[in-house]
Amino acid sequence: MTTPGPLVSVVIPTRNRVGLLKRSVFSVLSQTISDLELIVVNDGSTDGTRELLASIDDPRLHVIHRETGGGAASARNAGIAQATGEYISFQDDDDFWFVNKLETQLDAMRSAEQPSRWSLASFIRTTHRISYIGDDAKYRTLDFTEGIYDEGPDWSLISTPSWLVRRDFFDEVGVFDERIRSYDDWELALRMWKVERPLIVLDPVWMQDWRNGGGLTKNELARANDVVIILEKHPDVWEGHRKPLSRMLYYVGRTQAGTMPRPGGRKMILRAIRVDPLFWRPWVSLVLSFIDRERAQALTMGLRRVFRMENRARWFRSIR
Repeated sequence: MTTPGPLVSVVIPTRNRVGLLKRSVFSVLSQTISDLELIVVNDGSTDGTRELLASIDDPRLHVIHRETGGGAASARNAGIAQATGEYISFQDDDDFWFVNKLETQLDAMRSAEQPSRWSLASFIRTTHRISYIGDDAKYRTLDFTEGIYDEGPDWSLISTPSWLVRRDFFDEVGVFDERIRSYDDWELALRMWKVERPLIVLDPVWMQDWRNGGGLTKNELARANDVVIILEKHPDVWEGHRKPLSRMLYYVGRTQAGTMPRPGGRKMILRAIRVDPLFWRPWVSLVLSFIDRERAQALTMGLRRVFRMENRARWFRSIR
């Protein structure tokens, strides 16, 4: 006779965060919903993570140790493959769930008039101040066609600790794309979004710690490469949306131009210009791409100082 699985499987990918991981793990094991399993994927840690996890005496904790790190997407997929719960949720190793996180989302999904196979929950962000992230207006206006670039929307609204997903939904939309190093959550959320809209929980049920933590991948070129993969996978999303498409192409081209040998990035910059010729920044980057990098960086810093002075002057005129 097959033993039924737990109600919820929770997956935590971690790499060299032993100082933060214990808090994250116990915030899951302390949930008011106790019918859960916690799968921690140790993605090649060398800092005592293995010993910490071995010291936690809870039969609901399961650990996957990987000698070589494969990245967040790969680690989450390893957790999904082992999960046996009806629902799957994700936690980051530097964040903290409130004790009612799972119960609040489960109750909302079960009582909703319009059934949904995934849910997003609001949260509290801690930096030098405490902020509430996720009011109703922000969720209602969430629009993937706005794209990903450094001055684009705050996509923390779809951070994986906010998710609660029925396991069978992954059978339809697939799992995380392991080629994507930073925006794997964004790309999978886009695939789910195309199928059905999530149920939104406005009560904050977890804490995003930006004081001590951060992303698993901070490499700028890796993020730009992620955008290239996303554009190749989902060209339909930006049909008729020239402005965000041009800004995404520009972001990739500018990043490549700043990190790769010449003429790196020029192709993407030219594509950005073709999509939206009135967007002036790619034109500047195109000119700079023909100048040696050291001189181009000096000119860029000078232009930024000019624009900062202009913005200050505009602000002073507005308050007079």
